[in-house]
Amino acid sequence: MNTQLQFEFRTPSDLDVIVPPGWGHTQGDIFWDSRLLEYQEQDWWLQSVCMPLDELYTMKVSHQYWELPNGSWKKHMYDIVEMKRAGAQMIQRFHDILYPIWEDLHGSKKMMFKGKDDFFEDAVVRKYDHDSIHDSVAYGDYPMYIQTLKRPGHTAVDMDYIKGMTHEEQVLLYREEVAATALERIVIPRNYIGSPGAAWTWALRRTITSLTRGWSAQFIVENYEDFARPDDYVGRHLANKERLILL
Repeated sequence: MNTQLQFEFRTPSDLDVIVPPGWGHTQGDIFWDSRLLEYQEQDWWLQSVCMPLDELYTMKVSHQYWELPNGSWKKHMYDIVEMKRAGAQMIQRFHDILYPIWEDLHGSKKMMFKGKDDFFEDAVVRKYDHDSIHDSVAYGDYPMYIQTLKRPGHTAVDMDYIKGMTHEEQVLLYREEVAATALERIVIPRNYIGSPGAAWTWALRRTITSLTRGWSAQFIVENYEDFARPDDYVGRHLANKERLILL
């Protein structure tokens, strides 16, 4: 199965081939995992034709949750956005077959949204209480994550509640997370010097690859256009400085 496609928006620079062992293919990057046989729509494998758009879109989304050594993240994100614009649809059962295959190859996603004391694995010098930064970028009177907690004062979120929110509410929920990450990790440590847009782009990518997994990560990837451009989150943060708690 040849996944090289000629898109109007980009000319592929390599050839990926997914075939069972012994099929005689010697060119391109060849990959196989027997779990792929669980996906029953395989006519295009047997015919050695290009992977259909929906399957290729699903495959790209399914491994966008990891930073790969080949540095392909940005390229794949660009492809995902353009494929969706072209009408590509997620095939969830194919995605759910692919995900554990990539987990075995790239490692399990261990991080989810956590509390203020252990939000990041690596050390960071914090100026403000983490939750107060969330307060400062809230779109309303309080951060949207508050209403998603299973119990007040705890860090576990109710995913069923999140899935029941409107699309607009879900976008705002995760945009607040991206804004808080950009501020805590980039903007505030640099004393507000630098590009808020660059900080946002870094934080959005980090949110997908390190701070979320499962439904949350997939939602952000599939709706990347709703997140790609920052609003004036730094201005909102500074306008709400009274909500910040110094450490």
